[in-house]
Amino acid sequence: MMTDIAIVEEKYGLALFRMALTHLVDVGHRNLTDEHVGDSIKQIIAQAKADMANGKKTLMPPEFQCDIVRCAAELSKFSIMDLLIYIKEHFPVSN
Repeated sequence: MMTDIAIVEEKYGLALFRMALTHLVDVGHRNLTDEHVGDSIKQIIAQAKADMANGKKTLMPPEFQCDIVRCAAELSKFSIMDLLIYIKEHFPVSN
């Protein structure tokens, strides 16, 4: 997986690659509206009910999945650059 990402980086160059990553985050950032959050939560709950009815076990409880969506919605209120800087400063990258 990391090799595949590195191939894309090599193909486009570091500057463009970084801008593309920012664009990727921005697209998600802009589409995380209150309406989408509500729709996502409804979908998670409906899927959980269907899974429970079929006896299917899930890796994450639906409440946790909904909290991920809610947290992402709160994070979407920050600028992309502030989020990327925060990630760089608080989440060390390891090999």
